[in-house]
Amino acid sequence: MSRPAAERALAVHRRLMRLGAAEPAVAEPWAERDTSVRAVEAQLARLWSNTPDDGEPVVTEKGVPHSRASVLNLIVTVPDDAAAERVVTTMLGLGFRHPSRAIVLVADPDAPGPPLDAAISAHCHDGRNATDRVCYEAVVLTVRGEAARHLSGMVAPLLIHDLPTHVWWPGDPPFADGIFDQLVEMSDRVIVDSSDFTDLLVGMRRLTTLRRRSGVGDLAWRRLGWWQELTAQFFDAPRFRRYLPNLNRLAIRYAVPADGGAASSASPLAGAMLYAGWIAARLTWRRYRTVGPLADGSLRLTLEGRHEMVDLHIEAVATDEFEPGELISVRLRAFGETGAAEFIIERSGDEAMVATNADGMTALLRRVSMEPSSEPQLLAADLVSDRHDPIYEEALRAAAVFLAAARPVEAAG
Repeated sequence: MSRPAAERALAVHRRLMRLGAAEPAVAEPWAERDTSVRAVEAQLARLWSNTPDDGEPVVTEKGVPHSRASVLNLIVTVPDDAAAERVVTTMLGLGFRHPSRAIVLVADPDAPGPPLDAAISAHCHDGRNATDRVCYEAVVLTVRGEAARHLSGMVAPLLIHDLPTHVWWPGDPPFADGIFDQLVEMSDRVIVDSSDFTDLLVGMRRLTTLRRRSGVGDLAWRRLGWWQELTAQFFDAPRFRRYLPNLNRLAIRYAVPADGGAASSASPLAGAMLYAGWIAARLTWRRYRTVGPLADGSLRLTLEGRHEMVDLHIEAVATDEFEPGELISVRLRAFGETGAAEFIIERSGDEAMVATNADGMTALLRRVSMEPSSEPQLLAADLVSDRHDPIYEEALRAAAVFLAAARPVEAAG
């Protein structure tokens, strides 16, 4: 292994070992180089059962044994040092809410060295009272060479049977890689973040086919929950609901880095496209023609609505006030019997102004607080979701169609 490659591998290893050293670990972390799946299985069994020497459980605190409480298997992939840091931060943030057998995979088919290194740590969190303790494990597997091409055979024996299996792939998934397909085939749900996709259109198209095998969770979709709730509240009132069939404009503004700075996400456009896809799918809007092809993150399409042609305008706004990809504003417009109506959500800092102007009445204004969810919170919400989310799947299909229509001809080719 070259010196730079060895240094990168060491950095990943050091970051992942924080899972074993983090509080509240309740057993001495176990680590072994050049080991086997059978040895890892034996160590996992030993954690939660009596040892042959003294008959005492390994995971104890003040002499009191703890019981494991796993509600799912969570397989996580780590392609590089940045992903390792992200995984550790997120996993430690999940805490008591979703105890799982977490299997963290660092797979490199081209790396030299022993086929398998492994580390296991056990963690416990307090429940509602001092005697209500929930414990679970984190397993880190570093797989090299030919073994890294057959991950399913290495991971399957370590899963807890009769529990759902989720695969979380932070970063840009290698959709064309057989390793990715192996993990998808053994999972009930695959969790990604479409804002991490290097090619958003390719990623969205692959997700629309991926859902047939496994359910798909998307953290970019989860971030839209606050915007979706506020949008739906506009039309809870019967006097505003009648405007829905006559909506004729949707304008979405989202943040991109100011001064051409590097984005923290590869595809900040993801959230805006998914929001547009959600509205369109709910109201059965269809693509009609492209008015402004995708350029500098902005695009404009004409859609065919139920009763009206709809102007869809997505605009990228260079700003340092918000994280790249965060929505800044949403404006919906409709024509009614008494004139035009407009429904507005405009974000400013950690608040948003929500306004309606309809039926010839003065705009109704209110301010609501807005606190973006952390990645552990987003992942936690997705872990309890059903295998398939038909609303997300419909929004995803619509978003992919709109994005394909807006791509310049040379880019699409």
